[in-house]
Amino acid sequence: MPVDIKYRFEAEYVVASMAGDPTIDEFVAALQEIGGASVRWDQRCVIVDLTGVQRKYSFTEQLVIGQAAALNFGHLRKAAAVVPPERITRVGEKAAHHSGARQISVFASEQEAADWFRS
Repeated sequence: MPVDIKYRFEAEYVVASMAGDPTIDEFVAALQEIGGASVRWDQRCVIVDLTGVQRKYSFTEQLVIGQAAALNFGHLRKAAAVVPPERITRVGEKAAHHSGARQISVFASEQEAADWFRS
């Protein structure tokens, strides 16, 4: 599979690190996998670390990603994506919010996301 997912469990949240060069369909499938796994966690927050994802997604693909995040992480208290700063567009974040998932945001570092969880 072109995307590898590794989980790291912290006291307050789980980090799901994705790496590889997934197509948009493979990326959405990975979000489904993470969302499905999250229902069994004690932690109610997730950071999806995308710094290891090589592919750059189009505007339309970013919309799809935001909608998929809303669908798969809506049951969590908060969900964050961490991407390289130069890749932050907020397109997926806005799509997630438009889909009703206001608890989803994008950050440039795990520390920023963790601070947001605590706020």
